[in-house]
Amino acid sequence: MIKSGKAKRFVWILSFALGPVAYLIVLTILFLKPPRMVNIAAVTDDLSGFVETFASFWFAGFVLVWIWYWSGKFMIKYGPFV
Repeated sequence: MIKSGKAKRFVWILSFALGPVAYLIVLTILFLKPPRMVNIAAVTDDLSGFVETFASFWFAGFVLVWIWYWSGKFMIKYGPFV
């Protein structure tokens, strides 16, 4: 599926960046909510919760990109025979 070095590099960069970008989007949405709802201060006050949430977003983004990559590779290889 991926033959060039630039494309492989893009998949690696995407797999490492997708989770943190999604997490920053969620934090931005929380930052824009009214004060009486859960906001960014409540999220960042608890450092262990912040780290756990960030790690889970990063891991989920990493896994999703590689599932997408391998399923695409599988469909290209075995798709015409199914």
